[in-house]
Amino acid sequence: MSSHTISAEQLLPVLLSLPKSDEKPDLPFHFLGGFELSTKSIGYILSSQGFIQTISTLIVFPFVTKRFGTLATFRMSVLSYPFLYLVVPYVTVLPQVMRMPALYLIVVWKVTAQSFAFPPLQILLANSARSNKVLGTLNGTAASSASLCRAIGPTLSGYIQSAGLSFGSVGMPWWANCLVAVLGAVLSLFMTSTPQHETSEKEAQEIEEAAYVETSLIACDMEELSTSPADADVAEEPLTLDRRA
Repeated sequence: MSSHTISAEQLLPVLLSLPKSDEKPDLPFHFLGGFELSTKSIGYILSSQGFIQTISTLIVFPFVTKRFGTLATFRMSVLSYPFLYLVVPYVTVLPQVMRMPALYLIVVWKVTAQSFAFPPLQILLANSARSNKVLGTLNGTAASSASLCRAIGPTLSGYIQSAGLSFGSVGMPWWANCLVAVLGAVLSLFMTSTPQHETSEKEAQEIEEAAYVETSLIACDMEELSTSPADADVAEEPLTLDRRA
């Protein structure tokens, strides 16, 4: 789950900064071009992600999880990721008047799904432990795995992005992430929310608070990532699309 999510965080600014293409799209898979937005505009869009995620986590998520439950909320989020990654590249081939509204719809969709995925994941992970004594080991292993995915995901997506541009397909890294998301969605169908050990009310509250803190930190990271380019007034070098194999 972490690998394709973090890769998407890196891919979105790339798609926003890529220059527009004058070549006619050869749908469904061969088309180039991006939004060709300035660094400042990209910074504002990325900053809005942190704001939207804060609203989703503090207001929308508690209502949804209370209504549908932790596992159902997690599944709704995970099952939406493959469709999200599948359609994102096609936003670039929409008519000019529809591009920005569709882009902001994608941003809201992505951030809301992310807000609905991380807190339930922490709760379900804690419930899977057969004893309180192994919670530390379980959470430590999960954190280490997430860090490893954060290191591998962007690098691998970068290579796929370069290969895709050389073949005339800007959507290749997104569709690769779609395949990873499909795997995560299938695995979510076999998950259960039944606790494997007795958890006190205090422990349950600590788990939930930890999940909210992790999601909030992710939102803060995105805001810090976008603040510098939004405020900086630097010359930008135009990007070019290289279709040479």
